Amino acid sequence: MIETISLREIYLILKNRMRLILAITIAFMIVAALISYYMLTPIYQTSTQLLVSQQQAETGFDSESIETDLQLVGTYSEIIKSPIILEQVISQLGLEMSYEELNEKITVEIAESSQLLNVVVADADLAAAVEIANSTAEIFEVEILELMNADNVSILSPAVVMENQTPVSPNPPLNILLGAIAGLLIGAAIAMILRYLDTTLRVEKDIQDVLGIPVLGAISPMNEEEDIPANEPIAFKRREA
Repeated sequence: MIETISLREIYLILKNRMRLILAITIAFMIVAALISYYMLTPIYQTSTQLLVSQQQAETGFDSESIETDLQLVGTYSEIIKSPIILEQVISQLGLEMSYEELNEKITVEIAESSQLLNVVVADADLAAAVEIANSTAEIFEVEILELMNADNVSILSPAVVMENQTPVSPNPPLNILLGAIAGLLIGAAIAMILRYLDTTLRVEKDIQDVLGIPVLGAISPMNEEEDIPANEPIAFKRREA
């Protein structure tokens, strides 16, 4: 037989275990804060912006060259992260990492219907991220002329080291919020488990549900004002015949 539970019963269970739920929630929030501020390494992010555009004559731009550049943007985004570019970046900067490790740090962002490429680099060292972004852009600008026989890439905005730049991760407020949500859910789950592991018969309804017999009588609780002191003798009234 499947036991059902009403929303009111759930509310009462959670209400009775509110201290436990709040304690678990606060504990999760503290752990999330400690991990975010003291255990996770801050990651900084910077970017270099490239412009894919043919060098035009004085007559101005033509639609065919712009369309060609737009088609090349997708190809260029793949070439930027290719070993032929990144291996040179590693060699030029003397980085102690493999091509795969450097590739994971670099992301190429493409704006829709745009001739702009953003070389985004994330690293624990902001200065190193700036060097990697600028070096990647400079090497790509030179190599693309030989690879594609096209002189249509220029560095529009190099990466720079900004003062008081905040890391992109971790995000302590978000982590603390997620910790609070996880604590509430886990606390509520523990409260429900403890309730169903507790076999104590608390009210008349518990007796009826468990034993299946009606309750014939109950002892009413006494008020504190009616309590009889331990040192006071108890007097019994004699029943008259």
